[in-house]
Amino acid sequence: MNIREFYDADPRRRTSEEISLGDGWTTEGDEHSTYRLSWVVDTREVYAVREPHPGGILARYLDQLRVDQADVDELLVEILARADRYGIEAALAGWPAVMPEKNSLRWAWQQLTALDPASTADPTGPASPARS
Repeated sequence: MNIREFYDADPRRRTSEEISLGDGWTTEGDEHSTYRLSWVVDTREVYAVREPHPGGILARYLDQLRVDQADVDELLVEILARADRYGIEAALAGWPAVMPEKNSLRWAWQQLTALDPASTADPTGPASPARS
């Protein structure tokens, strides 16, 4: 689902506080995108948003200046886990050091799986950003 569909699916998401868990996560099979992780307080969801950078990873910095922004339909969302803040913080302890590494989203997915195996995606499927 795209970011608009994600927020439309549960009205609590639009009004809830969100805690950022970094915006430079990467996957091995998607070198022209970065991923943003956030935790929605009211729904207890950690979600990843795929942010494509067609010009390559250096284009990410142009994106921050709002040059050549991705269309909302390209901002794909996947819910990675549901847990309370304490659980999320414990599972992702040290994430700022891990995020810049290659395929870092895989690490986050693995950490979050231990929290809530029923709500996390299968890491072998084609649609998940954490599967690469």
